[in-house]
Amino acid sequence: MPKKQRKPVVVVSAPSSFPDFSQFGGSSTKSKRKNPQQESISKKGIDIDFDNTAREIHKLGSTQFIGKQKKQYEAEQYKALTGREKKQHKVPVKIVRGIKKAAAKREARIMKEMKDAGIVTANVAKKEKKTYSEQNRRDTRVHGPSPSAGFMMKGVLKVQRR
Repeated sequence: MPKKQRKPVVVVSAPSSFPDFSQFGGSSTKSKRKNPQQESISKKGIDIDFDNTAREIHKLGSTQFIGKQKKQYEAEQYKALTGREKKQHKVPVKIVRGIKKAAAKREARIMKEMKDAGIVTANVAKKEKKTYSEQNRRDTRVHGPSPSAGFMMKGVLKVQRR
């Protein structure tokens, strides 16, 4: 079988309207001859992206995060990447109550130690304790018409005759 003959390659030269890219890269003799004063003037025009710089510094410091701070940082990164909050693990209510009780005890101990040491701290606002009861819960929510007036059936209020 004879070989197929290849098509000849056509060389095209760029028109003069295209820019001369030799000026932009590499080392040219013109850039070496510049005055140091001109370089400082040109450097003043450089805009630094402070947001990006702060992000980079935060990312660098994040390698030293531990515990809760590390989890918060990972959650921030997850949200930045996906646009969604990271799903929290469900914890039984009894365990959460125990954790909160221990945290309150720890906080009280720290405040007492600070007071004994003579450290002046900000006044912590006292939170009003909410009283959770079935009666309060029932009163605060609207359940519709009272049972004595009738009952709802398929979206229609059935009123009792007296």
